[in-house]
Amino acid sequence: MEQKTFKIFLASSNDLREERISFGNFIRKLDNIYHKHGISIKMFEWEDQMDFIDDRRTQDKYNDAVRISDMFIALFYKKAGVYTIEEYNVAIEEFQKKGYPKVLVYFKNLQNDYKESLALKEFKKRLYDMGFFWTTYSNQDSLHLHFLQQLLIVFADGLSNLKLEDGTVKFGDMDIAKMSNLSFAADNKDYQRISAELNTLPKEIESALKFLHEHPNNDYIQGELQKKQNRYKKLKEEFDRLQQALFDTSQRIATMQRENLSDKLRRALEAFEAGNMAGANALLDEIAHEAETHHANLEQDRELVHQDIEAFLLQAKTELKEVNIPIEDRIKEVHNIYAKADQWAKDSALPVDKLDELLNDYARFLYDYGMYKEAEQVNLRLISLRENVLGKKHPSTATSYNDIGAVYDSSRDYPKALEYYFKALVIQEEILGKMHPSTASTYNNIAGVYYSQGDYPKALEYYFKALTIRENVLGTEHPFTTSTYNNIGEVYRNQGDYPKAIEYLQKALIIQEKVLGKEHPDTATTYNNIGEVYRNQGDYPKALEYYFKALDIREKVLGKEHPDTATSYNDIGGVYYSQGDYPKALEYYFKALDIQEKVLGKEHPSTATSYNNIGGVYDSQGDYPKALEYYFKDLAISEKVLGKQHPETATSYNNIGMVYNNQGDYPKALEYYFKALDIQEKVLGKEHPSTATIYNNIGGVFFSQKDYTKAIEYLQKALDIYEQVLGPDHPNTKGTKENMEFCQLMKMISDGITEDEK
Repeated sequence: MEQKTFKIFLASSNDLREERISFGNFIRKLDNIYHKHGISIKMFEWEDQMDFIDDRRTQDKYNDAVRISDMFIALFYKKAGVYTIEEYNVAIEEFQKKGYPKVLVYFKNLQNDYKESLALKEFKKRLYDMGFFWTTYSNQDSLHLHFLQQLLIVFADGLSNLKLEDGTVKFGDMDIAKMSNLSFAADNKDYQRISAELNTLPKEIESALKFLHEHPNNDYIQGELQKKQNRYKKLKEEFDRLQQALFDTSQRIATMQRENLSDKLRRALEAFEAGNMAGANALLDEIAHEAETHHANLEQDRELVHQDIEAFLLQAKTELKEVNIPIEDRIKEVHNIYAKADQWAKDSALPVDKLDELLNDYARFLYDYGMYKEAEQVNLRLISLRENVLGKKHPSTATSYNDIGAVYDSSRDYPKALEYYFKALVIQEEILGKMHPSTASTYNNIAGVYYSQGDYPKALEYYFKALTIRENVLGTEHPFTTSTYNNIGEVYRNQGDYPKAIEYLQKALIIQEKVLGKEHPDTATTYNNIGEVYRNQGDYPKALEYYFKALDIREKVLGKEHPDTATSYNDIGGVYYSQGDYPKALEYYFKALDIQEKVLGKEHPSTATSYNNIGGVYDSQGDYPKALEYYFKDLAISEKVLGKQHPETATSYNNIGMVYNNQGDYPKALEYYFKALDIQEKVLGKEHPSTATIYNNIGGVFFSQKDYTKAIEYLQKALDIYEQVLGPDHPNTKGTKENMEFCQLMKMISDGITEDEK
C-alpha cells in the first residue's frame, strides 16, 4: 500500500514544553493507527527558545517547512515569540494562495497571577480583527480532542469515528479525553450539579446500607434507601444524556470552526466552550435575526450565509431542549429554522458535505415529530445527493434507503417501505456481507413490515434471519439479540400462539434482567409485551401486573413525562377498558394524552392514538357525542399528518362508523365503514386482518338492518381472510365463524325455513 504523508508543523514557546511533549506522543499514537490505512502523520516541532536568533538561514528553513506542511499548529501561553508569529504569517500567506496548510491557533488559559505579554495581546487583537477563530484550552485533554476533531474533518474521516463511552471520548480503542476535563462540560452548571450529586449519593447509600445491616427492620430507612437508589439510577441516565448532548454539540461546533468567523458566532462558540449553553443559544438567536441581511446580499455574503446555516442547525438542537417553552411552539420554531436553512442552502450552493448534514438532521426531525409527508421529500433529496456523490452501492446510501423505508413503514405504505428496505439489503449483503450487524438490522426492518401487513410467516422468516446473525456475531446476551427475541414473541402473540410468545419474551427478559438490570427501559419493554400476551388471553390481573412493572421502571428511569411512560398508561387503560372499568380506563388514557400533548404536540400520530382510545371508552359508555368528539379529533390529525389514504385514517373512519352503528344510524355507519374499507383495500390489500375487521363490521350493520344476505357476504369475506392469515384456531376466526352461523340461522328464520326443511 502506498503511504501518503500528512505533515504537521507545531510552533510553540518554551513555556509549553509539557504540552509539546504530550502532543508529540499523541501524534505518534495517531500515526500508528493511520499507518495501517496508508497515511503517515509526521510532526515538525519548533521550539521558540529565544526571542531572537542570529542565523536567519535556520529560520528560513523553518519557514520552508511551514510552506510544505498540511497543517500548521501554534500554541501560545504567556507570550508570543517573534519567530512563532513569523511562522504563523507564512502559514496564513500559504493558505490564502494554495488552500493549505490548515491553520489552528491555541491559547492556553492563564493560571494563577500570570499575565499575557504585550506581544501576545497585540497578536490576539490582530486575530480578532481578522475574524480568525482561535481555541482556548485548559489541559491536554481539551487540546487533543479539538485537534483530533479538526484532523478528522481534514481527512474526511468522519467525526462519527469519535465516540463517547462512560464519560470518555474514544477514537477506536484509544482514549482521547475525559468529559470532566473538557471545559464545555466541566463548567456547565447542569453537569456540575448532577456530578456533585452523583458523588455524594453513593456515600449516602452506603451509610443507609450499613445502618440497615444493624437495624434490618427499620422501614423508614429502607424506604429512604430505595428513594436514594432510584434517584441515583435516574441521575445516571440524566447525566449520560447530558454528556451525550454536550459531546454532540461539541462535534457540531468542531465542523463550524474555520479561519474566519463572524464575531457573534465566535462568541456563541466561546460561550458553549465555557459551559454556558443559555448564553450560546441567545447569541445564536441574534445571528438568526442578522442572517436575514446576509441572505438579502447573498452574492456578497455567501460565506456568511453558509455560517448562518450551520448556526441554524446548532440553534435547532438547542431550541428543542428549551423545556420551559411549550412543545408546540418548539416544534413550530425548529421546523421554521430547518425550512429556512434548507431554502438558503438551495440559494447559496451549500457544499455537499454540509448539505448532507442539513438534510439528514432535517429528515430526522420531521420523522421524530410525525411529519411523514415532509420527511419523505427530504429523505428523497438526501438519497439523490448520496447516490450522485457516494454512489448507489455505498453503506451511507443504504442507510438513507433504510431511513426512508422507516418513513414509509410509519406511514403504512408497506410496498414502498419494502422497496427501500430491500434496496438497502442488497447493498449491505454485497458490501458488508450477509453476517454483518447492519444487514441484520435491515432483515429486522423487513420483518417489521411483514408483521404490520399481517404476513406473520414472512415476518418470522426475516426475524429469524436477523436473529441468526445477532446470535452469531453479537452473542445471545446482546441488547439487539434480545430485541429480536421480543419481536419474534410479538409475532407469535398476534398469531394467537401464546405459549410460543411467552417462550421468546421470557428468553428476552431473562437476558435483559441479567445484563441490563431489572430497571432498564428495554427490560420494561419486555414486561410490557408479556403483559400484552396476558391481556390477549383475557388474564387481566396478570396483564396489569406486568404493565405496572413496566410503568414503574419507565417512571423511575425515563420520567413521568416520557412517551414510553405514556405508552404504559395507554396499555393499562386498555386493560381497564377490557374489564369494563371505564372510569379507570379514562384516568390512564388521559394521563397518556397529557404527556403526548406536552412532549410530542397536539398533532402527533401518538397523540391521535390517545384521542382514539378515549373515544372508545365514551362509545362503550354510550356517551356517543363525546365518543364522536374524540374520534373526530383523532381523524383530523390522521388526515392532516398521515393523509386521507392512510390505515390510521381508515381506523378513525371505522371507529366513527361504529359509533353511528351503536346509535342505530346505519346509513352513516355504512358511509364511514366503506370509507375505511376503500383505504384498507388499497393500502393494506384485500387479505389483511385489518381489512377483515371492516368486512366484519359492515356485515354487522347489514345484520342489524336484517339484510342477512349482505351480512353473510361480508362476514364470509372476513372469515376467509382470518382463516388464511390467522388460522382456524385464532379468536378472531372463531368469533367470525360463530357470527356467520348465527346470521345463517336468522336468514333461514327470516326466509321461513324450518330446521327440518334445512
